[in-house]
Amino acid sequence: NKALEFQQKSGGAIGDILLSFNLVDAQTLCRTIASQQGIGRTGCQFDIDSSVKLPEEIAREFKAIVVHTSLRRVVVAVAQKLTPDQLGRLETLLDHRIEQVLATHAELQYFWNLAYAEELLAISTEKLAVDRPDQSAVVIFNTRQWAVMAALFAALIIGLCFNWLRTILVINVVIQMLYFVAAALKFYMTLLGTRSGAQIIITDEEVAAVDERSLPVYTVLVPMYKESCVIRQLVANLERLDYPKHKLDIRLLVEEDDLEAQRLLRSMYLPPYYTMLIVPDGKPKTKPKACNYGLINARGEYVVIYDAEDRPDPDQLKKAYLAFQRSPGNCCCIQAKLNYYNSEQNLLTRWFTQEYSMWFDLLLPGLMQLKVPIPLGGTSNHFKTEVLKNLNAWDPHNVTEDADLGIRLYVEGFTTGIVNSWTWEEANSHLVNWIRQRSRWIKGYMQTWLVHMRFPLRLWRQVGSRGMLGVQVIVLATPLLPLINPFLWLMMILWFAAGYHFIPLLFPGPIYYLAALELVIGNFLFVFSNAIGVYWIISELHQKRDFTFSYSLVKYALLTPFYWMLMSVAAYKAAVQLITRPFYWEKTDHGLTNTSYCGWKTSA
Repeated sequence: NKALEFQQKSGGAIGDILLSFNLVDAQTLCRTIASQQGIGRTGCQFDIDSSVKLPEEIAREFKAIVVHTSLRRVVVAVAQKLTPDQLGRLETLLDHRIEQVLATHAELQYFWNLAYAEELLAISTEKLAVDRPDQSAVVIFNTRQWAVMAALFAALIIGLCFNWLRTILVINVVIQMLYFVAAALKFYMTLLGTRSGAQIIITDEEVAAVDERSLPVYTVLVPMYKESCVIRQLVANLERLDYPKHKLDIRLLVEEDDLEAQRLLRSMYLPPYYTMLIVPDGKPKTKPKACNYGLINARGEYVVIYDAEDRPDPDQLKKAYLAFQRSPGNCCCIQAKLNYYNSEQNLLTRWFTQEYSMWFDLLLPGLMQLKVPIPLGGTSNHFKTEVLKNLNAWDPHNVTEDADLGIRLYVEGFTTGIVNSWTWEEANSHLVNWIRQRSRWIKGYMQTWLVHMRFPLRLWRQVGSRGMLGVQVIVLATPLLPLINPFLWLMMILWFAAGYHFIPLLFPGPIYYLAALELVIGNFLFVFSNAIGVYWIISELHQKRDFTFSYSLVKYALLTPFYWMLMSVAAYKAAVQLITRPFYWEKTDHGLTNTSYCGWKTSA
């Protein structure tokens, strides 16, 4: 009666509802349904016969796996009873009579891993590189790029030999122009983000009015590695999601060598809408590879990624669903906004919070207004599952797979929307840990730019002039400016401290005034953007009673130049790793936050 009453409200299969309420176990339910439908029932007692099996894509389409063969028949484990047409097609394909046996989701996953281990690993690591090698970072520099770099280096050496002053002057002029354009456009994008309509606003009343019977199955991918310290809190955060539990497909993606996490998850006896997937060991060992692995058999119409330390707003899935309904058909991604719950822990977390407030609350909505490629966040991006699969999902060789995917979506004609829902993360509070994380992000932006600029004229035709400019301002400038900054700071210090006579020679005429404008106005705009980002998010959060953001964060924006120095350290580390270890995923440690620093009014 309880399940039937809930079904009237939220729709869905009665068996899934019984499971979600823990009113029956999966084995009993599966045995009962098999008896009702007049087919067999399987457990995990079969030894998979790999000599006879369906092609992986057919098995995935029919959710059917060959588990036993004999001279006269083939036993096929199925998620639900096959229709006569499906049965006839498979019998023709296998040239055997088929006996169906019903399996639970967990059993099918077990059989799947046994029967298709090689295929699953190949899909998650090689599919993009095979289908679209021009979009894969498996090769960082192609022959043409090496040739261009060699030509530029040769031109630099020749120029320095013949007239070193004029050569350095030309380089300086180019840098100043790039800096000016990047600073001006980035601030303009930030201003656009303050417009009404810059993001998709879903009200609490709209969420409350959702007919839960219309809600589709939603897949939640949670990649993790060595995250045992936050797993219990992760499950608590996922349980807070306001979404019919029987319509959730939560897939916890655990690396094969992370035995501690596997033992912990098994000991927790999670509800049946959770699935622990063991991602097979193999190169590259990256988050996008794990996400690709989890996506292969995802059951949801929509799919979202959360990191292990994330705390999404409880209504986020419903808001994303409503945002998709409100958006045009070519909208493939809804990006929720990210920020930090431990913003007041130390100076580093305050800087990090300012940066994220500006990026997700102002800059990305501004990019959406301009209709240019949007570099997605690494978490809380919601996708249409089939579109994502058709695009070959994430590039497992790109260590900032989110930014890369944002450009690929745009190239294929899809758009991204920003919704007024937040996911709260743990800001990096340890300097070394922060350097590891930031250098990986910057290295990924380098990879992304190199991949998509292999054929610049083709990219220009695909994204248009506005999109091309957006790629340069966001994707190129993100690693380039931190690499350039130390040289500009050095010249400024040498001039003001020692008055070196050759420095004025590098800033003749209008270049001097342009550089002075950038020094004073440009730096002010960067600092002001960080400060206004905090003000903006506080104004948006003023009605959220379970979280507080302090205006005291704003004053720390005055110290932002020191934060840029740390970015330059991370950028040079990224540049070295781009050559020496391009696919190395530097692990970011989580669970470092003292809960007394968290902004949540309720206990963690």
